[in-house]
Amino acid sequence: MIDSHGCGHTRDTVSTSPKLARLSVACFGLAALSACNVSEPLSNDPLAGGDAEWPAAPIPQPGGNGDPSGGDDTDSDGDPTGGQGSDTGDGDPGGEGGDGDGDPSGDGDGDGDGDGDGDGDGDGDEPTMCLDPAEGLTCGEQAGVCEAAPNPEPPVEVIACCMDEDCACVDGLCTAMPCVADGWCDCYCPMGIDPDCQIDSCAMPAPGDEEAGGCPASTEPVVLYMSNDDSNSQASPAYVRRLVSEGYLVDANHVRIHEFLNYYDLSYASPTESLAEVGIQMRRTNPETGEFTLLLSAQGKRIEPEDRPRFNLVYSLDMSGSMSGEPIELLKDTVRATAGQLRNGDVISIVGWDTLQSTLLDGYVVDGPDDPVLLAAIDSVEAGGGTDLNAGLVSAYALADEHHIEGGINRVFLISDGGANAGVTDIQLIAAEAQDQNGEGTYLIGVGVSEAGYYSDDLMDKVTDAGKGAYLFVDSTQEAERMFGDPVRFLANTTIIARDVRMQLTMPWYFGVKEFHGEEYSADPAEIDPQHLGANDAMSFHQIVQSCDPEAPKVHDTITAKVTYIDPATLAERSDEHTVKLGAVVESDASQLYKADVIVNYAKAFIAIDAMIDAQNYAQAIMTASDMVDWLQLAANTLGDAEIGEMVDVMDAYRLVLEQQFG
Repeated sequence: MIDSHGCGHTRDTVSTSPKLARLSVACFGLAALSACNVSEPLSNDPLAGGDAEWPAAPIPQPGGNGDPSGGDDTDSDGDPTGGQGSDTGDGDPGGEGGDGDGDPSGDGDGDGDGDGDGDGDGDGDEPTMCLDPAEGLTCGEQAGVCEAAPNPEPPVEVIACCMDEDCACVDGLCTAMPCVADGWCDCYCPMGIDPDCQIDSCAMPAPGDEEAGGCPASTEPVVLYMSNDDSNSQASPAYVRRLVSEGYLVDANHVRIHEFLNYYDLSYASPTESLAEVGIQMRRTNPETGEFTLLLSAQGKRIEPEDRPRFNLVYSLDMSGSMSGEPIELLKDTVRATAGQLRNGDVISIVGWDTLQSTLLDGYVVDGPDDPVLLAAIDSVEAGGGTDLNAGLVSAYALADEHHIEGGINRVFLISDGGANAGVTDIQLIAAEAQDQNGEGTYLIGVGVSEAGYYSDDLMDKVTDAGKGAYLFVDSTQEAERMFGDPVRFLANTTIIARDVRMQLTMPWYFGVKEFHGEEYSADPAEIDPQHLGANDAMSFHQIVQSCDPEAPKVHDTITAKVTYIDPATLAERSDEHTVKLGAVVESDASQLYKADVIVNYAKAFIAIDAMIDAQNYAQAIMTASDMVDWLQLAANTLGDAEIGEMVDVMDAYRLVLEQQFG
């Protein structure tokens, strides 16, 4: 229901029959998101105000849209009415297929077959004609470079686009295949002057219906479904931090923005007993273009350590030779941190493995925190031998099945540097083993421990995705305590309060998603893999939405967020829904949105700097890091947030790394 202030909230709906039983409570949303006392105009006037209170990040921002992961009948602005970005074209994919998160590794349309325009350049634009260098008609930065205009004025003779390597997108910057944002392919121009040189400029917005003033002809609401990740992945920011601390440059491939959102605290107060409670925060971030930044959240129910079920934990510990030194010590630190959170009656097993497997504990019942038998077993772990990760998982799952606790928390706890150089190393087989166990309620928690230069991030990410559990990277003793020594974080990383969580967003017809900073979204819910949500944890979806007409948004138009999930105890389908009016939500508290915006741009800065390095713009890379330090410090001071203070330190350290290599 929607009350007179636009604060409608449908709480904790349980699907018990074809006819749903609904409990509707007006004006009973998250305290930080409530818009119930905001004064609104009586008429549905154009939206004014609601601008973000914080400055934009000092990094190049994307020039185009991330596209839903779906293909058919879905265009690049998130409007399911079709249009540019559909899967009807025959152009060269130019990547791995779009994932909709603004990551330039794909073509942005999600179908993997190209950009849909048929010109073979992967950018989603009309076929581009290039000025002929042989005729002296080159128009730009470098002689002999194809810098094109599709409709040059005055008219000149043109030839088919020359596919010059200078015109392309690598890490979102024009450096390899033709990429046109404003009609010119000036790929070596100074970034910030020509839109082609902006991050993600290859992803072009859908044109809409010209007769309707640039907007779609349909006024049906835009309905999208989204998920952050198949597992509660949080490894990327800790791994990036470790890379910086060791003096490495950060490759954009290691920066997964949704993991940054998972890692940092964006939790909310939950006034109800819903297992997953939804919330919305929103601000206008570019009035001229009609852009808004939107944060959707699903907050998991808070539980106390004494209220949790018993644990059946099986530690699968990598004892191979590559774990010698610091990695094996970080492994021990991680298990010791979890040992402090155990209580009488929890069942613990330990499988140590290299080329062979050895069972150090088999169904041992601890007598409380820091059980001496458990600690002694951990102290005995030593590194040596090969790495048969798959066999280590098989043995661990066998013990988990043997000691399964009905109604308990059954987990396999994999701690490794991600190597797999003996036995079965095919990632599909390893993932299938984890997936098989998921159906029995035994989820996989993966913890990476390694020096940055030797870590196999990709393998650990894929295994934990299949296992439907948390994925973390522990780079220090302090990080082990942060993730597992804190009771709140320990439960967030080890429990499941809601299964198969999927967010649904319903927006007015004129909105489309310009950037989505999760892993996947689509107009088709069947194309979205749901994620499990831990107790005390929050699932956050940060995105930039844009109106086809900046004047279209009205104060009484509504946005609805709905989270659907399965109760792990009863297996009943449940949901929580929140509807807000635009005029109210853009004036409500947005402190979590501000922090989420900081997190996203902190991650994007590493991507942008990597692209600058690829383009040999070293001075700009250093300046960007320096400017980000100042911007992050302002946010840390404004919000009084220690986690943002940590980002300041990491970015400042990265500035020094860049100066040492390129200054």
